[in-house]
Amino acid sequence: MVEDQHEATESATKARWSLQGVLDGFHWLRSSLVNTLAYCSLRAYGFEDFAFADVKRGAYARHEHRNRDLNKGENLDDLVSASKECFENANGRRAAVTDKCKTLLTVSSLLLGLVGILLPKSFAFGETWMRVVCFLAMLALLNTVTLLLIFFDVGRETEMSLEQGDVDLDSDNFKKSMVNLYLRCQVDMDNRTNYLVDLYRSARFFFLSAFTVVVILFSIQFISSSPVDDTERFIERLRSEPKLIELLRGPKGDKGDAGSQGIQGAKGDVGATGPKGNSGKDAAVDEAKIIDELLNDPRLKQILEHRPQSGG
Repeated sequence: MVEDQHEATESATKARWSLQGVLDGFHWLRSSLVNTLAYCSLRAYGFEDFAFADVKRGAYARHEHRNRDLNKGENLDDLVSASKECFENANGRRAAVTDKCKTLLTVSSLLLGLVGILLPKSFAFGETWMRVVCFLAMLALLNTVTLLLIFFDVGRETEMSLEQGDVDLDSDNFKKSMVNLYLRCQVDMDNRTNYLVDLYRSARFFFLSAFTVVVILFSIQFISSSPVDDTERFIERLRSEPKLIELLRGPKGDKGDAGSQGIQGAKGDVGATGPKGNSGKDAAVDEAKIIDELLNDPRLKQILEHRPQSGG
């Protein structure tokens, strides 16, 4: 009994680890795809002074905090206020960029949905190159939405915290610690905000590119086509559609029975007089042939058969 329970536990553990491996693999694949997309988008916009590790971390490492030497500081209260103001300014900058991203995400989603609804019905492009360019524009618009969703991803932030070591400090040393802590949070927030700003600029670039291309394509389609041409083209397509013609005709039925013979028609009009034949003045007469034709004529036979015979 104990062995059966042990085997069941091992089986459940293996199944759990197998499922966990699948989920971990999916998470790694999704993260790699999203990070690669963000990295390529930033490089396509023109940013160069960053690494793929910065994209994975979601923040740049351009600025590094160093604790200030405050031993000679006399007015510590002003220093605390100044460092706190720096941190609040960093928070305000982040909030402003976030609001812009929210607006861009809303507009991009609306445009993507609007184009998806109208394109198949009213703005179907007849030229192949126009369809290809429109498809690339839709990919750019979808990339915009993806970058903005990456912007709102949860990242690592440095926040204010109060530990026991800070509590045990005296008043002056506590103020010095608060100054350095505010500045550390401000530097870390600026590093992440700088990355998010570049991400926003890349997303805006792809959105404006896609929007411009779509407007140009729709303008060309609107100018080069007319309702009459579209109607004629649509009718021609309907006429040349074999499946539609077969559907309208319906299935072919069995061959019907032969109908009864109709009533004999009225006698036709007398025809015109034919051309005059050749003169028979000089023609040779074949008497034997004429006699044979007379004797073989069924009308002569009929007259002779109905003629009364005389008695002997």
